[in-house]
Amino acid sequence: MGFQRLINFAFIFVLFGGATANTCVQPTPSFSHYTSNNEKLSQSSAVVVEFTLKCKNKVDDLLLFADVEGTQIPVTKSPEGNNFQVSWTSSSLVQASKMYKVRFFDEEGYSNLRKAIRSSQDINSVKELFQVEFKHPGLSSKLWIRSELLALIVATIVFYVVCKERSEVIA
Repeated sequence: MGFQRLINFAFIFVLFGGATANTCVQPTPSFSHYTSNNEKLSQSSAVVVEFTLKCKNKVDDLLLFADVEGTQIPVTKSPEGNNFQVSWTSSSLVQASKMYKVRFFDEEGYSNLRKAIRSSQDINSVKELFQVEFKHPGLSSKLWIRSELLALIVATIVFYVVCKERSEVIA
């Protein structure tokens, strides 16, 4: 009977231990981001957030989801290490200069977020694993060509006109 108890205890331990194995305890992200900001070159703006996540319990198979202003996006993980990336695009007219807050969820948090959305509850009440904030500088409508090249073109046109007028005066 003692051996059967030990097997039952081991089974329960594995069952509940496996359920909590993919939860990151005390996450510390270090992130970088990129936002496209040239309005002339595209119809939409791209945002890429890359981060490395360190957990106190050293989780390897962590599945993450991001919530960006009410839109959920899956997070990709690199094969080596705990390097993650999330990216999205949006209309250039929408992408003004502002602070972005990206909330990250593990599987359990994402499930709770989806339940809150289905039941029309406040999604901000759902606890995220961690969040990242960054400032998007807004869109610029810079010229497609550099000012040095523009000055060279204008100087060449002026030089051509002056030489042509000079040759007509001499002739």
